[in-house]
Amino acid sequence: MRITSSIEYASRLMVTLASEHGKSPVPAERLAEIDNVPADYVSQILVKLRRAGLVASHRGSAGGYALSRAPQEITLAQVVRAVDGAVFEDVCERFDRGTKDCRHQGDCSISPVWTRLGGLVNGYLESVTLASILAQKGGACGAEPAWLEKLSSQK
Repeated sequence: MRITSSIEYASRLMVTLASEHGKSPVPAERLAEIDNVPADYVSQILVKLRRAGLVASHRGSAGGYALSRAPQEITLAQVVRAVDGAVFEDVCERFDRGTKDCRHQGDCSISPVWTRLGGLVNGYLESVTLASILAQKGGACGAEPAWLEKLSSQK
């Protein structure tokens, strides 16, 4: 899995919207300003999040965007799928479509590794809700916040 700028920005926008949950909708321009994301990019991401049913748009002078449901009901996995498709692309899935054929189908020892890794990545991102992110104090850029350290030590 590669963390694209779309995933990063969408996650930031969703956390901002989660912090405003229950208040007035937030205009796209304001989201761009708060999260330091180019306005055109914010609009593209919001379209994808709306199509996925994660945000709702409100028209009018007090319009903007809001979460479509409570922050504890939205996971990072849902956000990733909304903007980038699959959370983790299984290498073997590439050969399930069309006429592509994997030469290792009969005797593959690495496929179970990718399958397990995909399950771990999906499971982890499904366990992280917007509410759980908001409930924790963030760390300095590049440093693990305490809540993430706790997850790492529960192996």
